[in-house]
Amino acid sequence: MDKFTLTASKREEKTARLLRREGKVPATIYGPAVPSESVQIDAREFSRLPAAAFSHLLELQTEGGKPVNVIIRNVQRVSTSDAVLNIEFYRVSLDKKLTVSVPIKFVGVSPAVKIFSAQFLESAVSVDIECYPHEIPDFVEADISKLKELDSAITFQDLKISPSIKVLNPLEEIVARAVTPRSSSVEDANQAAQEEAAAPAEEEAKEEETAGEE
Repeated sequence: MDKFTLTASKREEKTARLLRREGKVPATIYGPAVPSESVQIDAREFSRLPAAAFSHLLELQTEGGKPVNVIIRNVQRVSTSDAVLNIEFYRVSLDKKLTVSVPIKFVGVSPAVKIFSAQFLESAVSVDIECYPHEIPDFVEADISKLKELDSAITFQDLKISPSIKVLNPLEEIVARAVTPRSSSVEDANQAAQEEAAAPAEEEAKEEETAGEE
């Protein structure tokens, strides 16, 4: 498991708006049995964090103190510009389990898609897990080669994950499906409609033929 680092400094007595103008982001560190702490983060340094850092253990380097092990619990952003307004860090203990959400990575080739031209639909892009900090994976694999037939599905129970990690999502909940191609459904519907429309005409022709024989 990768470990990511970030520098945090004591929060200056300035408004949040002024801090952001200076390239800083207000942040809070909180956790069980520990008073919350207000800090500030360099906005540019935070923007350089890879996506994996948002679901992994993060080491905050604080001024004059010991590194603090945290995970990012919440990031408040401006909806129009994606600029960061505020960050919440949750302090974790390395010997205690925690709950995190990690991305799902789809691997393999679906026979239903390859052979029957099924449409591949994702129902979930992440999975909620409970584990120790050092067990947090970069991602959890979902093998779509199990999608062999049209309208087949894989669930959270089918994910490739360590036995020591607990999946918190309902195991029977669908992660991805291989559904019947929409074009095929339309063709079937059109064919059924044509057959239904042709049925009265055929019946009428039979009745006329019977009447002629009489």
